[in-house]
Amino acid sequence: DLHAPTFRHKKYDAYKAGRRPTPPELLSQFPVLKSWLTLAGYTCIECEGFEADDILGTLSLAAEKSGGKDTCVIATGDRDSLQLVSDSTRVLLTVTKMGRHEITDYTPEKLFEKYGLTPPEMIELKSLMGDSSDNIPGVAGIGEKTATDLITKYHSIDYIYENLDSLEIKDGVRKKLAEGKQSAFDSRWLGTICRTAPIDTELSHYTTRRRDENGLAALMTELEFFKLMEKMNIHPSAVVSTDEAAPVSTLKVCDLDIGKVKNSVCLYADESGFAAVYGGCVSVCDDDAAKAILENA
Repeated sequence: DLHAPTFRHKKYDAYKAGRRPTPPELLSQFPVLKSWLTLAGYTCIECEGFEADDILGTLSLAAEKSGGKDTCVIATGDRDSLQLVSDSTRVLLTVTKMGRHEITDYTPEKLFEKYGLTPPEMIELKSLMGDSSDNIPGVAGIGEKTATDLITKYHSIDYIYENLDSLEIKDGVRKKLAEGKQSAFDSRWLGTICRTAPIDTELSHYTTRRRDENGLAALMTELEFFKLMEKMNIHPSAVVSTDEAAPVSTLKVCDLDIGKVKNSVCLYADESGFAAVYGGCVSVCDDDAAKAILENA
């Protein structure tokens, strides 16, 4: 997630209202984590205006469209991803019980065994019961049990509202549903993961790259992650000292996000290429990135 409003916030300003802000000590670690992941050969995907769930949904759909060539496994602690379960997408849902982590491997069959619902029906369920963590209202007075009973029997809020007068339900439930109709449809819109986020959906572009041993060694030595370095078979001796590299310039950029001036960056160059050191982080630069840094000095 980017620390910015999404298309959901723009339409419904109460979306996720009431959540505690991310602690600044955690926010400050995100650039370091992104640098580490990049140096380790992984691709970090962000998309302004969209949530991480939307990126997951878009990539899982890309896997489904590959005609069985690709499969998708989502490892998460967020039940929202259960709506993405399909024949080609599994969700490894992690929960903590009594201080221990438990992982459930959700396929369509496992999801139905657990909830008695299909993946699309998980969205319908949230439409009625809401989600306090995201401040999705649902229908006032309709809790999880009633919502589950309704969706298990009628499958969608479209059917429920098209046949509201003839449903075999208590009058009190019918009244609550009638009064909360708009809220139900708004909640479904808010709770539905977007699967068309404007990101690169060519899955081959996300293949893990060869890790940058020198860059990782420099960053992890700075962070004193010596045990992790040992596990990864990365040695502090791999660090390229600043004496061995030729400093080019000290510049103002924002974590290599050119155009947003924020952090002081030192750019180093040797025969193997460029590296940028900023805020205790090290990032490998290609020629275009290095040129952009120099142009924005």
